Amino acid sequence: MGLRNFVSDAWSWLNYKPIMTAASSGLPHRALAPQVQATWVPRDALRRLAAYKILAAYDANQAGELAVLTGNDAGAERREFGDAAVFVDTALAHLLGKSQQIVVAGAEHAGTDEPDPQAQAAAAVQLLLRAWAEKELLPLRMQAAERKAVLLGDAVYLLAWDPDKGRARLRTFDPGFYFPVLERLRGLQARRIDLQAPEDRATELLEAR
Repeated sequence: MGLRNFVSDAWSWLNYKPIMTAASSGLPHRALAPQVQATWVPRDALRRLAAYKILAAYDANQAGELAVLTGNDAGAERREFGDAAVFVDTALAHLLGKSQQIVVAGAEHAGTDEPDPQAQAAAAVQLLLRAWAEKELLPLRMQAAERKAVLLGDAVYLLAWDPDKGRARLRTFDPGFYFPVLERLRGLQARRIDLQAPEDRATELLEAR
């Protein structure tokens, strides 16, 4: 069954999938119930969520199971051996490299015999940022978020000031729990962002400044 209307977006390459066909009509496929049928899910996010579902199924060796749920009984005979996950992990390794560090421009000149004040200031800032990154487990959070970016094409970082900790805190979210509220006249600047946190299932409303 094909699409009734021509749809061209970031997930058009998955249009041949029944789940995407259903999502294009404005209703989630029955195989996605009840996860995405909550009343707060925007209709224009259904294709994005459906694409995430498909890609996550390939990553977890469940593409055959998902095919059966969408009406393809032959999917039960499909054998999956983790090839998709290997491709994702390999791309992630090439993207991040062996290590990740915060670098401030000019800090490399602070170790010279006669460093200028700007180089010394840059080195001090770099030291502070690296200490912050260690406290916030930046490399681990980057690996988690960037793997989502490689697999799904999207990643979400939330950087916000924590008055109790006295520093900026970094969190990462599965993009499937990210729902920006955009206004046409303001382009891509989000007026509000709804984050459906998986750990407590509560929706945070963050007013953009």
